[in-house]
Amino acid sequence: MIHNPGRRLADVKYRSSEEILTHPCFVPARNAFVDAVLALYAGDPFLTRLILEAGRFVTFANIMCLHARYDEADRSTWPTIGRLNESMLQFGLSSPRRVEALVARLVHSGFLEMVPSRQDRRVRILTPTQRMIDHDLDWLAAHYLPLHILFPDAGFAPMVQRDRAFQLAQRLASIEFFGHGAHILASNPGVMLFMSRDAGMLILIKLIQMTHAATNESRTGLSYTNIGALFGVSRTHVREILLEAERAGFVQLSGRGGQLVQLTPAVIQVFDHFIADSLSGLDLMFQIALKTMASKKPSTHDTASSPR
Repeated sequence: MIHNPGRRLADVKYRSSEEILTHPCFVPARNAFVDAVLALYAGDPFLTRLILEAGRFVTFANIMCLHARYDEADRSTWPTIGRLNESMLQFGLSSPRRVEALVARLVHSGFLEMVPSRQDRRVRILTPTQRMIDHDLDWLAAHYLPLHILFPDAGFAPMVQRDRAFQLAQRLASIEFFGHGAHILASNPGVMLFMSRDAGMLILIKLIQMTHAATNESRTGLSYTNIGALFGVSRTHVREILLEAERAGFVQLSGRGGQLVQLTPAVIQVFDHFIADSLSGLDLMFQIALKTMASKKPSTHDTASSPR
């Protein structure tokens, strides 16, 4: 069954959250996603702290989307700080000051360049470097993997294989649906408890992986002592997140000093619902990208290089 959202997208059919969540292979697909995301970030504290908080990650993704639309001949498409701030307003996650601070960090760390426009040297164009483009490809591959597992004949393989033409088409499609992404976040407040904190979502994902791998231990509690080191945050920071999650009914802390944690069914349900919503949105972007690629000649825009 394919979901049809109504008049605005009457000609775009994509899989609903319900279809994804009730698929008999959803749990294996979700576990593959968990493993892929942890493989991408675990052991890289710098990258984790740089972009894995909701506001910072959305800023990163929006830069990639604005870059995909960039046409030097059309000033309205120029990816500038001002246009980036405009794109962030509907998410309600970051102030202009925070966005500008993250842009400065991305530039300093080699992910982004501020390139003077050849048409107006006063204007600086936000230009992803190869490092940023490659990380975005990795992110897309990890997030399209569960869809590829659930629907192996649906054509998701290029996303999992890091195809750059599909990357450009997907990011170009996404720019018209920032509101859709904002709605997904707003519709999943339980997940935002984790996403709003540095490495919070990764901490939850790691605990889900540990719970899946454990047997008897998961019934009495898992030690979270070493999780912080994986993602470059302190043990105190991890504990503060888990204390807040416990108050929300998402975990149970036990043992001496609350050093053991057990996930409740409620947090698994919240996480799975968010993943299903996200995968449905990713499928929507993919279907639009396919239509765009089929209706237009190959773009001369090369995501592999940065204009100088």
